[in-house]
Amino acid sequence: MLLLKCAIFLTVITSLLGEGCDKNGIIIYEDLGCTPHYDEGNDCPSKYTCEGLEPSSTSCYFQGKAYQDGEPVEDDLLSRSCNVGCFCSVEEKPGFVCAILDCPEWLGVRIEPGCYRNYTLENCCSVGEICPPFDQIEKCVVDGEEYREGEMFYVEKSCLNCVCRKGFKGKFEEPFCTRRKCGQQLRYADKIERHCAPFYGVDSDNDVVCCPEVDLFILADGTEGGESEAEADSCKFGEMSFKVGQEFEKFMFADNYGKTHEKVKCKCVTPPLMKCIKG
Repeated sequence: MLLLKCAIFLTVITSLLGEGCDKNGIIIYEDLGCTPHYDEGNDCPSKYTCEGLEPSSTSCYFQGKAYQDGEPVEDDLLSRSCNVGCFCSVEEKPGFVCAILDCPEWLGVRIEPGCYRNYTLENCCSVGEICPPFDQIEKCVVDGEEYREGEMFYVEKSCLNCVCRKGFKGKFEEPFCTRRKCGQQLRYADKIERHCAPFYGVDSDNDVVCCPEVDLFILADGTEGGESEAEADSCKFGEMSFKVGQEFEKFMFADNYGKTHEKVKCKCVTPPLMKCIKG
């Protein structure tokens, strides 16, 4: 029985930290509710199968579930996505309608002098303030930095969101840390269904990539090459397909914020989506 408990504990740690697989851009698949597939001897998924990557005229998809017109998304699935009250609408084309939270910290609302904002893993915004005296609060030390109970911290080279709370012993596991939530299908379902490629603002293939840059997907224009006939284990980009390891470059790519990137490199790493980074 003791061995079984240890095995479960190690599985939780491995799952949260990503164990080196996050450089492959896997968190977007977790966010889409895709199913991972593994090659023998490889700890990282070699590909995913996903529901909702093809256009539908009757349903919206979120985390692998089909929602019908007017059907709301469960509140527990929206935690930390900073979206509330989401429901499926097929009036023009299927997509989710959501209200976006305005956190007081984003609006510049000041806190009481000497206090700090209190966060939890379950909420997008702060849930109040913690004020002196601080004699009874927990303190967490991570990478030489000290955090107070209720403060957020991030683990280097990982896709974890963490909050200091009582009982933390230096292990990045629940209930202190959780994998990030991107909510891509809530806002960019049309780009995902058009097989656009998520763009990550990193410089190297070995850098950890978590959620794609906000509202940044690379659109196909027909100049990228690829094959018109899709193979079983390939990445789809627009109407074309690329085998694992194949890549292309785009030059002078202008993002939605008016910033021009001299070169963007896109590569098929883990199907079915391409992964794009700075060139």
